[in-house]
Amino acid sequence: MRQETRDANGAGAEAVRASRVSRLASEAPYSFTLKAWPVIALATIGLCYLTQTVAGWFGVTLPDQQNIEVVRRCLTQAFASSKHFGVAAFLVLQVVVLLPAVEELVFRGLLFRLPQWAWRKGLGVWRFGSFDYSIILFSSLLFSAAHYLAQPWPDAAFLALFFFGVVQCGLYQKTGRIVCAMLNHALFNLTNLVLLFVLPE
Repeated sequence: MRQETRDANGAGAEAVRASRVSRLASEAPYSFTLKAWPVIALATIGLCYLTQTVAGWFGVTLPDQQNIEVVRRCLTQAFASSKHFGVAAFLVLQVVVLLPAVEELVFRGLLFRLPQWAWRKGLGVWRFGSFDYSIILFSSLLFSAAHYLAQPWPDAAFLALFFFGVVQCGLYQKTGRIVCAMLNHALFNLTNLVLLFVLPE
């Protein structure tokens, strides 16, 4: 009887916490995004390093680190040269502002929200169901695959970017604002750029 009471109290506490998170996401979406960003960034980057570590256990070398060093060296040289400083600044602006906005419009606005809206509109059902989860997985897989094809260092990051895509869909779903997904994406990219120069080579 006591165990059942403790379980019921635990479930009630979890429900209260979930309710608070949902209320914060809907009533203060930008504050919620800023609070969620460090956790999301840490989890995504950690998953990338974990992928590299596990691959190393099986004798598989992923090219991420070598390619990251190339990017680090190129940006460092560009910022150090007054001739190429403008180009480097534009690349940073592109990574932190332009790409997050475009990618969120495509992968969360178009490939996630539009099919979700069309499905619910056609059926007249406005609840989060199995179709929504399918669309989340589909759009996140395309998001990860697009980075795999477009960048020279995607191997170890493939799973991490898939996870990031799923989280971004959830953030958009919770807040109801694609600008929040853009903001979190921009902060995530900025975090990666900072770590690129802060972490030891």
